[in-house]
Amino acid sequence: MPLWNDFINAEIPSPGSGKWFQIINNSKQYCVEIKNDELVISRYREKHSIQYDYLDLKIIGTDYGEWGGELKVVYPDSSEILLKKCNVKSIFEYKGDLYFLEGLEHLYLNTGSLYQLVYDGTNFSIRECLDLKECPIAFYIFNSHLYILSSENLFSLSSEDGTFKKNIIFNNFPFSAFVPNSLIVYKGNFIIGMRGGLGRIDYENTNNVQYMQLKKI
Repeated sequence: MPLWNDFINAEIPSPGSGKWFQIINNSKQYCVEIKNDELVISRYREKHSIQYDYLDLKIIGTDYGEWGGELKVVYPDSSEILLKKCNVKSIFEYKGDLYFLEGLEHLYLNTGSLYQLVYDGTNFSIRECLDLKECPIAFYIFNSHLYILSSENLFSLSSEDGTFKKNIIFNNFPFSAFVPNSLIVYKGNFIIGMRGGLGRIDYENTNNVQYMQLKKI
């Protein structure tokens, strides 16, 4: 798999240009994640199911796009309870509470929401925290901040007294057509996995945006 140093700055082609079509038709999609405090770049492969282990339970979310999905809990005795019919994008803990993101982007639809999962030791309840008004693709927690990536925007969520507020960090990506799929923060930069390369946004100066492509050998 390629390393971060294998990528170099590249000009973001104009929409509709030949180079632009080469990227959006590129079969190579790169995914980014942090493992053992290091950036790992791999080929992106779409997942339709995610599992989050919570206490002795398994929380499973599925996402089949326009065909729907669901959120369910599997108990130690293998019994299952359906919590919600929705397209589940992520399940995670944040500041000691359990959350999930759901959303759908298809044709004219672009919707998404943040929910809290509340467990009383026996049963789950769901609390809607915020209508995101766009489909979340990936999230990343850094310096106690929750960052969320959509197909066009990067935003953070802040919480006061249990009320969440959406704060746009960068909107209308110049590379939104390159199908962003993952987000991390690495060495002072937001790094975004996408088709044909990586996106880089300076963490301190979000006006500094670059598209990164693999060096030609």
